Formats: sequence, C-alpha cells, structure tokens
Amino acid sequence: MKSWPTRHVSQQSAARVPKYAAGAPLAAAGFYVLRLTVDSASVTSLRQLAMRVCGDALEFMRIAVCAGGQRIDVWLCVQLGFVALLSEAVQQQLPGVRLGSHRTSEGELQ
Repeated sequence: MKSWPTRHVSQQSAARVPKYAAGAPLAAAGFYVLRLTVDSASVTSLRQLAMRVCGDALEFMRIAVCAGGQRIDVWLCVQLGFVALLSEAVQQQLPGVRLGSHRTSEGELQ
C-alpha cells in the first residue's frame, strides 16, 4: 500500500479559506464580501466583469443556486478599495442585478 504525504497548511494559506457565518462567507482582514443576486444567464458575465474590474483584488467568488434555478446568489470577496467600483460597474453592466449587503472581516453588515 502506498503512503501519501500529509499536506501541511500554513497559517497564511489557511487565512485565505473563507469562513462562514449564518450561511454567508466572511472576509479576511482588508476585504469585503459583497452579496448579489443575478439571473442564472448572467453569472458568466458577472464573473468576467468582476475579474476585469478587480483582477487580483478579487479574493474569492461563491455561487449558490436559488430555489427554482432562475436566480443565483453570488458572494464576491474583494479588497476594500474595490467595493464601490465593482458595485457601480455591476449596476451599469447587469441591470437585473440585486445588490445585497456586504460584510466586513468581523462579520459586521455594512
């Protein structure tokens, strides 16, 4: 039987794993989690827009299908300085989007 090496996770990489509070991800320090709801046909456009606007400032993107599959809940974790820029770009490019609240690294609603 072959033995596989154990993977050790550093504290830095462990900090990048999203934590969840009441079903919604929490951001690492210096990031916000922006919650959106979009039509299922717009998810790819949203992902491309977020990458174009934020680039490396996009920490993670979580997608969950709403009941019925017509709408998609999306959580975008971005650096603090990109929240307003991304929100504005999303509202201009995807008119059917619903912006929810976003959370700080401590889980506080903004």
